[in-house]
Amino acid sequence: MLSLPLSELIGTIAAALLTLMVLSYLLGDNVLFRIAVHIFVGVAAGYAGATAWRGVLEPALIEPIRRGGLTAIFDPLTLIPVLLILMLLLKLSPATARAGGLPLALLVGVAAAVTVGGAISGTVLPQAWAAAESLSPTEVSPLTGETGLERTINVAIVLLGTLGTLFYFRFAARRSSGGVVGRPALGVVLASVGQVFLALTFGAMFAGAISASLVVLAERVQFVWGVVGGLLAAGTGAG
Repeated sequence: MLSLPLSELIGTIAAALLTLMVLSYLLGDNVLFRIAVHIFVGVAAGYAGATAWRGVLEPALIEPIRRGGLTAIFDPLTLIPVLLILMLLLKLSPATARAGGLPLALLVGVAAAVTVGGAISGTVLPQAWAAAESLSPTEVSPLTGETGLERTINVAIVLLGTLGTLFYFRFAARRSSGGVVGRPALGVVLASVGQVFLALTFGAMFAGAISASLVVLAERVQFVWGVVGGLLAAGTGAG
């Protein structure tokens, strides 16, 4: 352990101490845990700010002004971001916070559009294509290569799960001749099936999160044990 360079040795010991400070939450909320959380939040905020500066602000705003001088500010590709940044800074004061709502709304709108577009292209469309496959047992699945009865059953399960999940989130109801408001019987059945699929999905996600957390915990405990063992071995060798 002591054979490491000084910078790596300090970093390793600091990482072990921070790990122990985070694990101290198992004994209850305490000062050490809050200090570690503040450090992590500060580091994450600093990293995000540095990434925004190096990846967005410097190449798209500072470099054009540095190359073209102050006249580059009047370029629409530079002027519009500068005005939006200045308007966003107005959110720092309650008196001018209202004027800073435009760039904030633009940021939220762009983020929502990217999120929705990613959800449609990455989830909705692939799920729709998976549910739209033919039930013919003579065809071969392009993804898994399954054929015959096995493929038909898998496609039917995907189709049933997709329809059931969509019906579960369909809140429209009809009024019967007797004045009772409710879903059609088929809609109730499909919604119940969708509820089962949602429960299975959330259960699998929760199990995956728990297993990933246990893997991270085991790795951190092994890391701390290795650091403590290395320091003890180094101290014994020096003695």
